[in-house]
Amino acid sequence: MEKWDLKYSIAEFIVPRLEEYKNEVENDNIMSIPLWIEEHNLPFTLTQNREYSEEEIILINKEWAIILQKIIFSFKSLLISKNEMKFEELQKRQNEGMQLFAKYYFNLWD
Repeated sequence: MEKWDLKYSIAEFIVPRLEEYKNEVENDNIMSIPLWIEEHNLPFTLTQNREYSEEEIILINKEWAIILQKIIFSFKSLLISKNEMKFEELQKRQNEGMQLFAKYYFNLWD
């Protein structure tokens, strides 16, 4: 059992799965519309009580893919020995991705 530096083992396990899930989102192969996104840059409000056009669904999925990429970065950056980013910027981006991972953990299911 790997218990020392568990964060690396978890990152190695989860990165390819998150990347595949993001790929499915980008190719519109998920079963549901990710209406759980709380903070977004969409020009409309997300609600369960309406129909969405095909164009709106594409925009929603793009927004979800952006969030997923931030999560992927935070895990993937743990696996890179040399990073070109300044430590403070790297830590900021890692923290953002991990917070999004915790926030949307229960929505990683399609």
